[in-house]
Amino acid sequence: MALSARDRKRRQLEREAEEKKRLPDSTYPYLGTSFHEYLSDDPQWNDVEFLIALTGMEPPVFEDDRGPKEFADEECFADEESLDEAFKGSEGSIGRAECMVGFLLDASIELARIINTYKKQELQKRLDEINARDLSDPEERRRTLDEAVHIARLQEELDKNVRRTIPQWSLKGV
Repeated sequence: MALSARDRKRRQLEREAEEKKRLPDSTYPYLGTSFHEYLSDDPQWNDVEFLIALTGMEPPVFEDDRGPKEFADEECFADEESLDEAFKGSEGSIGRAECMVGFLLDASIELARIINTYKKQELQKRLDEINARDLSDPEERRRTLDEAVHIARLQEELDKNVRRTIPQWSLKGV
C-alpha cells in the first residue's frame, strides 16, 4: 500500500531528526574549558547532586573528560557498533551530561505516563464500585454522588499535560 503524502513527510522528518542527533553539538568548537573542569567551580552542581540524591540514586561524578560511551551499560546494546551509533556526536564530559539530560527527561516522561495510567485505572475501579452500590438510602446516595463527582474531576485533571520550561542544552545542526 502506498504511503500518503502526510506519512511520507512524517517519515522524512523522523529520518532528518535521527540524522541530526548524530551530528556533533554546534558549540563544541567554541568550548575552551572541559565541562568536568567547569563543574568543579560551579556551586549549582551541589543542587543537582542533592536533587538526584533525593530520588535515592547516586549522583553522577564528572572527574574527567570521558564521554557517554564509556559510562553506558553495554547490556543495553546488541554490539559495539550500536553502542557507537547511540552516542555518535556526543563528545567528552559535556556530551555525557547532554545525553544524561535527554535520557533523564525521557525516563521521567515514561515514569509519569506509567503513574498516570495507574491512577486512571484505580480511579475507574472506584467508579465501578460506586456504580455497583445500593443507592436506596438518600444520605448514602448523596455521599456516593459527591465521591463520583470528585473522582470525575480527578480523572479530568489526569487527562491534562504538564508544561515545564527547560533551557536549551544541545545545539545540533545549527
